[in-house]
Amino acid sequence: MKSLTLIALLVIAADAPKVAARTGTSDSPPLAAPSASSNALDDRVYKCAEEEGIESCVDVTPPDEKTLWRLPFGSAAPQPMGDGSYLPVIDWPFRAIISTGNAALPNQEYFYIFDRAGTIVDSNLPGAVGERMVEVRISGVRLWPTAFVYYRMPSHLGHGNTPTVGPEDRIRNPADYALIVDGNMLCPAADESEYRNWPGDGASPAPTGTYLNGHCKSAFRNRPHLPSGDGRDRYIHPGPRTSGLDMEWNFQRHEEPVRPLLNQKGSCVALCTQMSQALPY
Repeated sequence: MKSLTLIALLVIAADAPKVAARTGTSDSPPLAAPSASSNALDDRVYKCAEEEGIESCVDVTPPDEKTLWRLPFGSAAPQPMGDGSYLPVIDWPFRAIISTGNAALPNQEYFYIFDRAGTIVDSNLPGAVGERMVEVRISGVRLWPTAFVYYRMPSHLGHGNTPTVGPEDRIRNPADYALIVDGNMLCPAADESEYRNWPGDGASPAPTGTYLNGHCKSAFRNRPHLPSGDGRDRYIHPGPRTSGLDMEWNFQRHEEPVRPLLNQKGSCVALCTQMSQALPY
């Protein structure tokens, strides 16, 4: 009997690595394709499959404990058609933001210049000037309950008029239209579904706008050797570059001295002549 028990334990131990290779980690979702394997790298989980002799891998890492989740109920359409309400910010503390590496806006480096009411007064994105940062709520509850997420919307949305640009389309695409405020930090919304194929409980990857990277407050400077406030400096999210999250950004607050807004090449794109004079915004 002891011999049979020992043999059974050896068989189970021999099968264990095969299970780990198929699922990646105990927390990762099950992989449906039996021919696919999963590899862990830098705390990421990748589902790999070979096609015509070439191995391709996709990131299927589950969301972590910092992930921001959108409300799973209610209609974000403006009232009376839906349950959504759009609250313009009253005192927007940020003067500017410039960002690149957004998976939703590939090969684009974009910027916004704000007044103190959160209205965009300058930008290189078509249609952005004149729009205003608003908080979206559904039945009085923040669309993103655990975070302060603000969308740029046409300025008249806060006055109950019919919007010229569909707000629900913007809500479904936060990487295009939203910013996250976390303490003194301002971050572009990083929609993880843009670079991750985590399938959740279903067979297909989670839809866009469902969950966001929640590490805004932990963002750090990627060029710490530069003086504080140097326009060439950028913030990046923590985590390995292999995650596909290559977003970099810089921002200014209104109480800070006005600085030229520089792109990645070091060229000024906004606030170039405002160094020695007070701004009206």
